Amino acid sequence: MMNGLEVEFPNRPNNFSQDEWEARVNLAACYRLVDYYGWSSTVYNHITLRVPNTDTFLINGFGLRYDEICASNLVLIDLDGNKLSDDDLPVNKAGFLIHSAIHQARPKDLHCVMHSHEVNCQTLAASKSEFIPLTQEGCQMYGRVGYHDFNGIVLRNDEQEKIIEALGDKNHTLLMRNHGLLTAGPSAAWAFIRHQHFIRNTEVQLKLMASNAEINIIPEEVLKHTREQFEGGSAQAGAKVRHPEWPAFWRLLDKVDDSWKH
Repeated sequence: MMNGLEVEFPNRPNNFSQDEWEARVNLAACYRLVDYYGWSSTVYNHITLRVPNTDTFLINGFGLRYDEICASNLVLIDLDGNKLSDDDLPVNKAGFLIHSAIHQARPKDLHCVMHSHEVNCQTLAASKSEFIPLTQEGCQMYGRVGYHDFNGIVLRNDEQEKIIEALGDKNHTLLMRNHGLLTAGPSAAWAFIRHQHFIRNTEVQLKLMASNAEINIIPEEVLKHTREQFEGGSAQAGAKVRHPEWPAFWRLLDKVDDSWKH
């Protein structure tokens, strides 16, 4: 680690490969950060991360609070829902159906899928309004948000096709009507940071809507330019790593409770 600006993975237990262990640590960080920011729903919702170069992914054991999740107790399953980890933790069916659909449909670019029932996003999802990029960070969502209509708890296989259709081949974010928010990305850092930025923009949007103030719409050419700055990496120019906030999040979690990475 260099001056705390890069992540340093804890020693790997013998029963995990290095790729799986690093995926476990990154995913555990996501769960603990969701708990820290107050976006969790007790034992519900899900975040998944594909183990590199495999058709397997990690998910939370159904029944654990997010502050109880750590790298070693995440559950490993395959794309058919078969458990591969040696534990007695169950897997939430809705979580498997939602996440496995995306892992199968977008295996090249969306390796981490994050779903929450955060209150601001649920509020926007319960309205007929669409997401409006209003903040600098929110610009990265321009043209990258899909909408999925509510059809009850996702427990039927045919719901997967609707999720995939709403996501398309360019979107990385879904506003699930009357349900919640889903973001995805090539890594845990990408998925979490997109989640955080969507929530912040949504909070601004809701406050503006409530105030009846005239909304200052960002011109399309500026939206596209700013989106490219985020996607192309120039927004992080000068940083030692692609997402300099990710090591900062790790340091925050270590101050709160370092059990997350064990």
